[in-house]
Amino acid sequence: MPKALGKIINAGMKEVGEPEVTSFDANNILQQRLIEVANNAVRGLVDRLDYDWLFKRTTLSTTDDINADSAAVTKNSTTVTSVDSDGVNANSFTGAAAGMYFRASGTQKSYLINSVNLSSSPDTVVLETAYLDTTSASKGYRIFQDTYAITDADFDFGSLSIASYGDSGTWSSGISGLLEDNHLDLVTLPELYRRSGGDPHRDTSGRPILIAPVKADSSSNPQFKLWPFPTDDFLIELWYIAFFTENTTFATNMFGGDAPESAYDYVEHKVVGAAHKWDEAFDHAAVAEQEAEIALMNVIRRENREKINVGFNVETYRRSYGVRYPTRSGITFDTVRRRG
Repeated sequence: MPKALGKIINAGMKEVGEPEVTSFDANNILQQRLIEVANNAVRGLVDRLDYDWLFKRTTLSTTDDINADSAAVTKNSTTVTSVDSDGVNANSFTGAAAGMYFRASGTQKSYLINSVNLSSSPDTVVLETAYLDTTSASKGYRIFQDTYAITDADFDFGSLSIASYGDSGTWSSGISGLLEDNHLDLVTLPELYRRSGGDPHRDTSGRPILIAPVKADSSSNPQFKLWPFPTDDFLIELWYIAFFTENTTFATNMFGGDAPESAYDYVEHKVVGAAHKWDEAFDHAAVAEQEAEIALMNVIRRENREKINVGFNVETYRRSYGVRYPTRSGITFDTVRRRG
């Protein structure tokens, strides 16, 4: 059963004869010490273990590319004009093109689009740098987006373990899709360039198969580059372990996911042990520490059993599918499927 921070702190307070409270007192030295111990215990579990109940889910939606009609391009100019196949002015761009890339067919360079002008006919876009290829009154093109930001404040790319297609909503359902090859490989940016032949913007089609971290955006949101660039609207599901943030709120659950009772027991025993140390009851503190270790072993034992049942674990997935990021756990479980 989930336990809020306040309930766990009260367990420690009660052990040493202190009254239970309904809110925290910033000036109460014992309370503040026990809050620190509880957070350190949770951080220790999060840093050591890669268990499904620690994972959070977010999604990103890709943007369809734009390739209607043609475009008039001029060498050394930053302005691109929307035209039809006969070179007649057209209105085929959209406001969403700002921040996307423009690439003329048959060329080897992509250009970031700074702005879009739809207020007068024909539509135009302004490139970040001047167009360097041959002038053309009517040329095929693609406008596309290959980089996407994640705005979840607690997102940690280093702990991203699964990127798959669909909207399963649950860890176990997401796993089944992965094992059916419905995933993206998590790679470094150099690896993405290598596997794309050195040109991730070359004219490719189909849904992305690689995802790599790139520099954060102007709002410090982590960003991903996808390859091939999306040519349709796809929903990609991401599973990650959130950045640890200290909990100082009385009524807030100590774990964000469906943590087993033994995980809460571990934190509570650590808090009780710290309370006894504060009270200089070192024998009682030693007993509480032993109980904390037993609870930790129960966490590990339970999760190992669950992974054998499921036939999947993060470490095995990462090794099998080319993930370049190590697990944050010092414990590795190799799992097998049950027969029958």
